[in-house]
Amino acid sequence: STLIPEERFVTKEDIFVANEKIMQETQFPEARLIQTDDRGLPILSSWEHYYRLRSLPPRSPAALLGTYPLTLYYAIQRYGIVPLTVAQMLDKPLKIHIVGVEKELNFVDWFQEVGFLLPEEVMIEMTWVVREDMFPQCSQSKSISMQLSTNMKLSIIGGTYGDSIDPNFDVNGGPPDMIIGMNAGLYAYDSWRYVVSYLHHHPNVVGVFTDYNEHSGMNCASLGGGKARRSLEINPFRQPRAMPVYCMNLPQFSNGFIYVFNQQEYEV
Repeated sequence: STLIPEERFVTKEDIFVANEKIMQETQFPEARLIQTDDRGLPILSSWEHYYRLRSLPPRSPAALLGTYPLTLYYAIQRYGIVPLTVAQMLDKPLKIHIVGVEKELNFVDWFQEVGFLLPEEVMIEMTWVVREDMFPQCSQSKSISMQLSTNMKLSIIGGTYGDSIDPNFDVNGGPPDMIIGMNAGLYAYDSWRYVVSYLHHHPNVVGVFTDYNEHSGMNCASLGGGKARRSLEINPFRQPRAMPVYCMNLPQFSNGFIYVFNQQEYEV
C-alpha cells in the first residue's frame, strides 16, 4: 500500500473492504464499523477510520498533513447535513466560505481528498478568503479558481471578510451555506468580529470553527451563545502531534477543538 491516498473517489466497495478488516482485526468491531449517513457520506470519527477506508499503513504521514481537509470533511458530514440537503433539493452546489486561510495554502492539493470522500454527485463550491498580503502575487486578477475534483471547485480571494469583502456579493458563487475557520481564535484578531456578526444576522448559515486548545475554544464558542459553547468537542481529525506551548500548561493541537454556530437539526 502507498503512504498517501489514491487520487480517486471512495466507493461502497472501499467501505465494505475496510469494514471486513475491522471485523477481522479489532475487538468489539460492531462499534467501530464505518457507516454512511442519509446522504451517502461515510461517517468518519477517527484517523483509524480514515486510514482503513483509504488503505493507508500506520506509518503514513496523512494524519500530519491532512488535518485541514479532513477537518473540513468532518465539518460537512457532522454539521452540514441540513445545508447540504437544501442545496441538493435546489439542485445547486453547497457553498462554503473558509475564512482566515493561512497554512491551508500549503496544502491545496490535499483538499481534493474532501471531494473524493464525498459522493461524486455532491457538488461543492469552496472559497478561501486570505489576507491581501498573502494573496499569490503571481496572479493578475483579484481571484484564482481551480477544479480540485469533478465535484469540488476552489476559488481564492484576498481581503477581509465582511469589511473589504461582502460575503453576499463579492465572493464567487454568492452567499455561503457554511462558513468555516480553522485554528480561528475568534478573540485573537479584530477582523473575526465581522464573521461573528454575519453569522448572528444570518442564522440559516452554519459556522464551524476550530481552536488550538480547550480554554480558547470555550471562550470563542461563547460568542455564539450557550448552544455553541455546549457544542465544543475534541476534533477527531486534529493533528496528532502536540504543539509546543510555553505560556500555559494545556494540551494544544492544530485544529484541536471544534465548535459550531447556528447548528441545525436534520428532521427526517
